[in-house]
Amino acid sequence: MKRLLTNFIGSILLSVVIVLTNIQAKAETITPAQKKAFELIIHDYLLENPEVIIQSMKVLQKREQKAQINKTKRLLKTNFNRIYKNPMTAYSGNAKGDVTLVEFFDYQCGYCKQVTSSIIKLIKKDPMLRVAWKELPVLGENSFIAATAAMASQKQDKYLEFHVALMNSRGKLNYQTIMQVAKRVGIDTKKLKKDMANPEIRIYLDETAKLAKSLSIKGTPGFIIGENIVPGAASYDQLKNFIEKTRHSKK
Repeated sequence: MKRLLTNFIGSILLSVVIVLTNIQAKAETITPAQKKAFELIIHDYLLENPEVIIQSMKVLQKREQKAQINKTKRLLKTNFNRIYKNPMTAYSGNAKGDVTLVEFFDYQCGYCKQVTSSIIKLIKKDPMLRVAWKELPVLGENSFIAATAAMASQKQDKYLEFHVALMNSRGKLNYQTIMQVAKRVGIDTKKLKKDMANPEIRIYLDETAKLAKSLSIKGTPGFIIGENIVPGAASYDQLKNFIEKTRHSKK
């Protein structure tokens, strides 16, 4: 509201400047008395018609919302291949699903852990949903190790099981606990360690970080659903509604 009011006042001042400029274009000079009289007219009009301010703020709010929507659409279109076509991105659910839910996450992020059960529930209940997992390790070296291990687990077709197990783990992660979790879900840790050394994984994680930045995703979790970028720990119902709206928009 404060931002809208500031923008509104700014628009009023800009209008005044434009009017004064037009007046000055017709006359060589404008006297201080004329300027003061003009300002008084605006002042009195707004006091007598305060609803004009409210109406103008609503119009400005709609304009800003439309501008943000258009900006998001442009960003998603520009980055489409980086979001959906990277061959290293892990997917779950229906590979030929009609809606893709993209999540940017960190294995040590409490909010990411919180939303994991909702995403798994969506996968189970929605046979046409595809989920793209984008590791975004922003919480330190152990987050990076966990993301690297998860990426490497794809070589053993254990990504989803490992992902859920890491998200359900309690306490801070470190190399030892990550390997323990991997072993618990049936991963060959010797092979996992070897696959983690693949330099393409680091390149992918760096690229994902750049992608998140270009999309103005500043923290985890962050979601992409259709033409929407959804920041923060969205609830099951919120995610479900975005999915349904996206699906409906395709009909």
